[in-house]
Formats: sequence, structure tokens, C-alpha cells
Amino acid sequence: MRDLIELTNLLNTTKMKGDGMMKYVIEPNTKMERLYEALISKQVKSDEDAKALFVNHEDSTNITGLKNKLKERLLDSVFLLDFKEANFSSRQKAFYECYKKWSVAMTLLTRNAKITGIDLLERLLRHSVRFEFTELTLDILRVLKLQYSVVDGDVEKYRDAKEKYFIYERIWLMESRAESHYSELMIQFTNSKSTKTEVTDLAKTYYAELEGFMGECSSFKLHLFGRMIQLTIFNSANDYRQTATLCEEAIAFFDRKEYDSGLPLQVFYYNLVVCYLQLREFEKGQELISRCEYFFTEGTFNWYKLQELFFLLAMHSGHYTEAYHLYERVTGLPRFSDQAHQIVEMWKIYEAYVQFLIRIGEIPGDIVSEKAKKFRVGKFLNEVNEYIKDKRGMNISVLIAQILFNVADRDYDEAIDRIEGIDRYRSRHLKEEDTFRSNCFIKMLLQIPIANFHREAVLRKVEKHHKNLLSVPLESATQMHEVEIIPYEQLWEIIIKSLDMKIHKPKKK
Repeated sequence: MRDLIELTNLLNTTKMKGDGMMKYVIEPNTKMERLYEALISKQVKSDEDAKALFVNHEDSTNITGLKNKLKERLLDSVFLLDFKEANFSSRQKAFYECYKKWSVAMTLLTRNAKITGIDLLERLLRHSVRFEFTELTLDILRVLKLQYSVVDGDVEKYRDAKEKYFIYERIWLMESRAESHYSELMIQFTNSKSTKTEVTDLAKTYYAELEGFMGECSSFKLHLFGRMIQLTIFNSANDYRQTATLCEEAIAFFDRKEYDSGLPLQVFYYNLVVCYLQLREFEKGQELISRCEYFFTEGTFNWYKLQELFFLLAMHSGHYTEAYHLYERVTGLPRFSDQAHQIVEMWKIYEAYVQFLIRIGEIPGDIVSEKAKKFRVGKFLNEVNEYIKDKRGMNISVLIAQILFNVADRDYDEAIDRIEGIDRYRSRHLKEEDTFRSNCFIKMLLQIPIANFHREAVLRKVEKHHKNLLSVPLESATQMHEVEIIPYEQLWEIIIKSLDMKIHKPKKK
């Protein structure tokens, strides 16, 4: 059902090239139209929902067959969509138009309309070269070579196409190498936020191979993946100063292209904001987000990742109310629950920290929505299944959130009960250098119930661990930037402020 939800969402949000075209795609007053409309309105989210939609229908309905027919209709109508008016870069729009014309040309050639087909390919070649669509350029040149040699016998045209083919074949090999190397590095980060300093040497090896290619060729794809691998070298070592410099160089490179690059600008602007976040340069980060939001279409994966950075900037700079409003805006989007699990779970974790700030009064209660008031810690833990497995990454944030709620709710018995398990987790998973700050902070949190939640007693017990934490500032730490949703020094001040001068002994022994 997820594929149908995705397709209906695409057709619903992208304008057809002709008004009233939808009635020719899906006949009015049919079961297919009823299912389509139910998908748009989010009334149907599963096969069970679809069956319930037709439960009182006079004729028996084959849901599987109806789904398959609707999917075929939607796929057939993709070419009717008008992407020219979409918020795409000029290169993205050209990509869609070029591949559509390529399909038309190949259809013409297979139906023996060779004059029209070849003329279309010759004109299309100019566009594919201009926008650096290397694979498409190779496919066009391959067909033209055959036409000029086998059919036309045009030696001059054949030799020209052959020479160009060899040039673009080499470019394609360089691009393919860069893409393969980048994929090898990124597979280790997709579902985990734990630091992988071991990839630094591998990234250096890959970049050393690609650096010569990049000096030889200014190809869009080669420089996109090559520069991202170069960023990985410094990202994995948390060298944010150098990373920021590389991002600025990459932005300047892609800005010099004769077309609007789109994706690379998103990528390097995003990484530049990460640098400002870690370097605690909040004003620069917020100004940059406002400037570069133009490149991010609302509701896309990259847009959600940018909003994550905006949220962290607000939290790190103490703008908690702004962070709350951003959380409400992002999670309130109609298709939020349909996003990739990495997106949904990350905002679930953010919600927990927002709720903690609400409970201790850092976010005013009178602005909190009814939806936010329904938050339950137990439900939250059941909704972050993937990140709980990330023991040295985002599970640290989940674990800390649980302790924060014990403190905020004065749940002394629960806090005492959790100490032993948390300490085992800490000693097993957080002893490496890349989790040093988290190790120190959890040690500090564990002293709170031991000191019976008495503010001065807690301060005495954590003095050593607090000094250790301060010895490694956030910008110097070898950990992923997402882990500290609120910087530990800042979060500790909030926690201490929430404690009182009374001894709270648990009821249980």
C-alpha cells in the first residue's frame, strides 16, 4: 500500500499538463476513483483499510486486483505531470524533459520512424551535454554511431560521434568510480549515528584516487561525490573548521555552473549549517538556513534534515519556545507519518526533549497543544525501535531522555531501579573516545538518585565528572552532531535548577 500512497501523493501535489486530465486517467464514479480519493484523504493506509472501504459494497471487491489496476493507471499518467512549474532546479527540470524525449525517440526508432527519431536524438544530445547527463549522452551517442555507420554510411558523422563517445565513456568511468566509493562509505552511516573514525583512512584512500580525476574533469557527478568523500575525511574527525572551508569551496564550484545545480547546493549548505552548529556560531547558522531554504522543497527528505538542524540550533541557543513551534510545524505536516523511519523516529526523540522542557517550565505550558499534552514515555520508547539499536549513537539520547523524565516527575523509585541497568549499559557501550562526553554526562545523571535528589549533594558528587565533561568541549568531541540534542553543559544547568534542597529517599528498599 505504501507504493500507492506515494503515487497518489505525487499526482495530487503535481499539476497535470491539462485541466480535467484526471477523469481520463481514472473514470468517475468507479471503485478505482473511490480508492484513489480515500488514499488522498488518508482514509486508507493499509490493505485492511481498503477492504473496510468496500465492506458494504454490493459486489465483492478484489482489493489486490483493484490496487494493481490503479497502480498501472497512475504509472501510465506520470508523463502527463507538469514538472516545469514545480520547485525544481533547472537541471532537475531538464533531467525529466530529456529522459522523456529519450523515451519518445527510442519509441519512434523501434516503430521505424527513423528520420524523426534521429533528428530528435541529435537535438537532445545538445541538452544532455549542456546539463552533464553523462549516461544519457553515452546512450544517445551509441545509437547515433550505429545510425551513421550501418544506415547512413556517413563517415564524418560517425567519426565525430565515435570520438565523443570515447570522451564521455571515460567521464562515465570516473563518475561511476566516485559514486561507488561514496556508496561504500555511506552505507556505514545510514542507520547509525555512532562515530566511525575507522572510515577516515578509507575515505582518504578513495579521495586520493579521485583527486586526479577531479583535476582532469569538471563533471557534475564526479565533483559531487568526490567532494562529499573529501568532506567525510574531515567530518569523521570532527574537523568542523576545515569542513566549513570545503563546503564554501564546493558551493562556489557549483554556483559557477551555467545551470542551477540544485542537489549539490542542498548538500553543501546543509553540511555548512552542521559546522556552524558544532562551532556554536548560532547566528551564522540561522541566517544561512533562512538563505538556503529556497533550495529545499517542503516535505522532501532533505527538507526534513534541514529542519532537524534548525531545531538543534534553536535548542543549542536556548530558544526552546521556537524549537517547540518548529516541532509542531514539522510533525503537523499531512504526510509526516509516511516519511522514512529515520525522519519520524528522530522527531519522536526531539519530542521527548521538548516534553521534558515543558514539564520543568522551560517552555510555557499555555502554548502547548492538546496533541503535545498526550505524550507518554512508554509509548515514546515503543516508537523509536531503530534508534534504540544504535547503542553508541542516538540510543544515548533516548536513554538520557528516560532519566530526565525520572528527574522531572520526581519519580525517585523508578530512578533508583534504573541505576544498575544504566550503569551496565554505560560501561559496555560508552567507554570509547567517541562517546567520552556521553559517558561523563550519564555518570553525572546517575549521581542524582544516589544523592537523594538533593541539589548540593548532587553537585558535590558530580564535581569530578563535570570537570571531565568540560575538558572536552562539544566542538572538539569525536561524536555525531545529532547526539547532544541540548549540549550537556547546558542541559546539566537546567537539571540542577530543577532540583531542590530536600532529601528525597525512595519508598522502596
